[in-house]
Amino acid sequence: MGRGLERIINPTIKGNFMIRYFVFGLTLLFSSQAYSQTYNLTLAGASPGGLWSSIGLGIDRVIAKEYPGSTVTYQTSSGGLANAKNVSDKKVQLGIAADMELAAAYNGTGIFAGKPLKDLRVLFRTYSPSARFQVHYFLINKKVADQYSIRTFSDLKKNANNLTAVVNRAGNMDADISLAVYKMYGIDNFKNIIRAGGQEFTPLMKDRRVDILATGISFNDKRIREMQQSMDFVQLGMSENEANQIASLFSADTCQFKKNEHSWLKSDIWTVCVGTVVFAHKDMTNRDAYNITKAMMKNIKVYKNIHPALKKAFKDSDLSQSSVVSFHSGSIRAFAGSK
Repeated sequence: MGRGLERIINPTIKGNFMIRYFVFGLTLLFSSQAYSQTYNLTLAGASPGGLWSSIGLGIDRVIAKEYPGSTVTYQTSSGGLANAKNVSDKKVQLGIAADMELAAAYNGTGIFAGKPLKDLRVLFRTYSPSARFQVHYFLINKKVADQYSIRTFSDLKKNANNLTAVVNRAGNMDADISLAVYKMYGIDNFKNIIRAGGQEFTPLMKDRRVDILATGISFNDKRIREMQQSMDFVQLGMSENEANQIASLFSADTCQFKKNEHSWLKSDIWTVCVGTVVFAHKDMTNRDAYNITKAMMKNIKVYKNIHPALKKAFKDSDLSQSSVVSFHSGSIRAFAGSK
């Protein structure tokens, strides 16, 4: 059959060829655009060093792998409260915050009273409360606890006037949790309460300048292990109901210490745990929110391998664990596509 006759009998051959060529061209175009997409993002974290710095590095490696030539710069700050304000003001694209910090900013409580930041949206969770990277300890020097027969918060209430306590600095919501627990038990009569930064806790305890430490810290953190070299502890715990009361005040969660996890524990006890999220302004485009979130989902091993604690405790499903603040619509689409 001649070509002229073939075109008369089947005139769609050329049309189909042109359609296929057009689709192929579009595929190449979009693939080229995806490959050439780069990001230059700033992630507001906390002080240099520590787990949050590692989280920043992990996110940077994820984005750089998914979008070659991209960078995520970790910017130090005073913490999640400051990060919420900076993201709301569009001074940085991304921020890290603990659940309690983001809740305070979004709901307009604490330093944000009357000025809620309703323009914040969560992209993904960086660790869950159950990972116990921020688990609340109440540790008493055992010699002091033995001297005053302190084994419970009720015992502490009767003898607090003999003890010097340390909590985190004013403005740090870790301290707010500590003080809320003391308030719940009616403990307001310490001989003295020192406000100090986390790096000061160890020397204060080791030098016997304080008798009881209350702080949210990683499970079995090296600072606790260092203190233990010079003293034994008595650890105070709450009931599950009491821990829930405190957790509900701070959009936190409850978790347990098992009696076999620390040599000084005689039984399982309940406490409060806090997770963290990465968030952005609601005006971030759906495309960018989707791309950033999807990159984390696809390269979760890269993120987890950045720190031994993350590798051990972070579950893939933690990325999409909800917070008091809604997910960005682009992130919702990314998570929905994985189901």
